Amino acid sequence: MMKMNKLFILCVIVLCVSCGSSQDYLRDIPRSKRKALVVLNFKNNTPKSRALEYQPWEFGLASMVMTDIEAIGMFNIIGKERLKDVMKEQEFQLSGMVNPDDITRLGKLTGSDYILTGSFMEMNGQLRLESQVFSVEKGAQLGTASVTGQTGSFFDLEKRLVVKTTEYLDAMLTSQEQMQITKKVETKSVAASLSNYRGELAVMEAEELKGRGKEEEAKRYIQEAKQSFEKAIQIDPEYEKAKKNLSKISLAIPVTL
Repeated sequence: MMKMNKLFILCVIVLCVSCGSSQDYLRDIPRSKRKALVVLNFKNNTPKSRALEYQPWEFGLASMVMTDIEAIGMFNIIGKERLKDVMKEQEFQLSGMVNPDDITRLGKLTGSDYILTGSFMEMNGQLRLESQVFSVEKGAQLGTASVTGQTGSFFDLEKRLVVKTTEYLDAMLTSQEQMQITKKVETKSVAASLSNYRGELAVMEAEELKGRGKEEEAKRYIQEAKQSFEKAIQIDPEYEKAKKNLSKISLAIPVTL
């Protein structure tokens, strides 16, 4: 089991949004009129005996939520480079439920309108997801959403959480929009999902190490990532995100490392 750098366990999770993206949005709102949003890693409240098993979802669940919220077409997700700079310069280490003052400060530094945080807990086959939405302008929490169900239905729980969360983002979804969001599922396999996001975290760690000139250590993480993506595809041969990740990493191994 790889030992993840503290930076990547605690840092915010972000999505780079390209103005030339071909993504289809639910609403036709110009980027110039969209609100800026930051999504933090979800805090893992799973009991210690199994916390490491579900660690990839600290990143993974936040990524799923972000993808669905981005698909609405009402928000610009703050770019990862901007967030990395702020986190480093201000020594932020935020994950999950945090101090509202820190939330407001981070929001102002990044120019965001909203901050979304979250947490999850897996226990005895049951999974609870929770999100909190903060308004940077008001410096206050706007609301909390939560869902609970069987761990095996995590994909359904994540969609339900997104639907509830949008109410506090002034982006309540219509029934038709909810249907469009819920039908887009990465995978229905818990094991495949965890393996894919374990691989993504390994890639992030490799990039960090490579940036510090630690090429050999970076290579080991890239290999771990490759194995994780392969395992995810073995579990779910239709897992497109894992396939794309494996394709990217396979090209990167001989070229960058």
